[in-house]
Amino acid sequence: AVLDFDAAPGHEKCDLTWTVGTDNYVLAGTVVQRNDNPGEYPVYPLFVGAWPVVDAFYPGDHLSGTNAYTGVATTATDNVIPRNIYYYQAFCYDEARNYGAAATTARDLATNYWLGDVADVLGFWGSDPGHDYNGLVNDADIDKLGGTYYVPAPGWPDNQCDVGPTVHPDDHRLGLPLPDAWVQFEDLMIFAMNYGVVGPRVVPYLPDLAAGRELSLSLEEIVSTPEGEIEIALRLSGNTSDVKGLSAVIAYDPTELEHVSTRISESMAMPVGQLFFWQAGGEGEVQIDLAVLGTGVTLGGSGDLAVLTFRALADGYTLEFAEATLRGADNQSLVANLDGHASRPEAPKAFRLVGNVPNPFNPITSIAYDVPREADVTMLVHDVTGRLVRTLVDELTVAGRHQVVWDGRSDGGDEVGSGVYFCTMEAGGFHASRKMLLLK
Repeated sequence: AVLDFDAAPGHEKCDLTWTVGTDNYVLAGTVVQRNDNPGEYPVYPLFVGAWPVVDAFYPGDHLSGTNAYTGVATTATDNVIPRNIYYYQAFCYDEARNYGAAATTARDLATNYWLGDVADVLGFWGSDPGHDYNGLVNDADIDKLGGTYYVPAPGWPDNQCDVGPTVHPDDHRLGLPLPDAWVQFEDLMIFAMNYGVVGPRVVPYLPDLAAGRELSLSLEEIVSTPEGEIEIALRLSGNTSDVKGLSAVIAYDPTELEHVSTRISESMAMPVGQLFFWQAGGEGEVQIDLAVLGTGVTLGGSGDLAVLTFRALADGYTLEFAEATLRGADNQSLVANLDGHASRPEAPKAFRLVGNVPNPFNPITSIAYDVPREADVTMLVHDVTGRLVRTLVDELTVAGRHQVVWDGRSDGGDEVGSGVYFCTMEAGGFHASRKMLLLK
């Protein structure tokens, strides 16, 4: 069977990569077949209702579905329209035209568009007559997001902005949309990560580097006037260029305070990068959402993110976080202290083999993996011949994000040579494999 098959989104295309299997005869090539669910964009009722995706969604054999590729390569681009989620199944074949099985290692699914690409120019949707999607998430798309932000159950075309959260991989900019009939912070984070589709960088918004301190979010009084006006800073500390976005709900007693306004801080308003900022006030609470726009772009430094102004109605007052989340460059939840209340990442939504960093490596690499519920997890390293090299994990594992380090040695303690190795994870019926390259 084909190994390590991967489908990744592009603009009106899906990029496919895989590793061929082995056979007693000479392998002649690979055929990749495709299924889709026409007319589901952007709400995907079948996908949402059936996640995790069932076997029947994929082509069952080399004659089923639509052919996406046939040949001897291990990469292909499937140029496909219209917008949808596409399900790929690959089959090796030998010179006698024996076909490999429809294995789980030989399948994957992806969108054929960038999440957040909903407009081409300001004021028009990409689906409007005379317009088209341009394969880029830019200010025209952010304008549409702002116009639908915190709109429940949006109809067409506003529901095109309902792209988050994502799955496979979870919360990632290249993940699959899991529409929840609500345009809010989860959607903002996906737009922010795909904005500009540029290389990773840090935007130096805030002056305090605060190296070595704990990542935290706090509420600090900065102004108190005799007239009873109070200014409170939403302050980020201990940020070592980790934070890309945050959503915070700040609670107060309306008999003690009256909310007057909320604004972005002067530091954050500096024109050094693109930022989405949104705030709303209700009875007894204020919500602030913000994210730095751009693929891999994060906030540099620590300091005041926003300023909340209140009018005092009593001698004393209490402010606290009702809820808050901080997200990193890849939308991962960050561990932070919230005025003494610890914010911990939520349990993963699905099993996932994240992959190893660095890759290539010499001789140590760290492999991250997600476990949504307690399960027996096995993590193995094989060489290209299929020989077992190292057992990294073989134990009952609690829910959460985990990581294991491989030091480039076999189970016997011997250093292995340079080359390609495969890390395979099995847990609760889940199976995934990732290619690792050891270079000495």
